[in-house]
Parts: sequence; structure tokens; C-alpha cells
Amino acid sequence: MAKRSKHHKKPGMTVSVAVAAGFLPLVNQVIIGFREGGIKRVGDRVCASLTGYDPAVERWESAYLKNGTLPIVLGVLVHKLAGKMGVNRALGNAGIPFIRI
Repeated sequence: MAKRSKHHKKPGMTVSVAVAAGFLPLVNQVIIGFREGGIKRVGDRVCASLTGYDPAVERWESAYLKNGTLPIVLGVLVHKLAGKMGVNRALGNAGIPFIRI
């Protein structure tokens, strides 16, 4: 029978680089929206990036999703794949504090 460890380290907060990188195009849309027309245009750009529907022109286009939803979903999928391959566990065992793929 295996011995139980007396010390158990509670897992701390980690930041997934892949998921965080997926949000960068959306942040870029927010910055562009502020430059174009303030908070109203930010709302329009964020809505278009996440849903594909642009309220400013009242039209849905799948091309709008490349700036929001698609990179976020891709980042989550990369994170899941890295977890299944053991990359995140290896990073944790290597002593890297809070960054994961």
C-alpha cells in the first residue's frame, strides 16, 4: 500500500496563454471602436465580433466572427489539447508558477 503524503499543495491560480491570446483580437476591436466613435461603436464592434451581427449596418456576416468568437474557441481547443497531451502538467512539474498553455 502506498504511503500518503503529509503535505498536499493546493493548486493555485493559473493563466492559460492560449485562451488569453484568443481574446486579443477582441481587445483590438474594443480599441478600434473607441477610436472610431466612442462607447457606442465599441458595443457595435464587440457585438459583431462575438455574434456576427453588426447593429450599425444591421447585417450578419460570418467574417465578423474572425475577430472574436473563432479565436476564443480556437484558444480553448488548444488549451484542451495541451492538457490532454500533458503539456500543462509538465509546466507545473517544472516549477513554472502560474502560466499554462
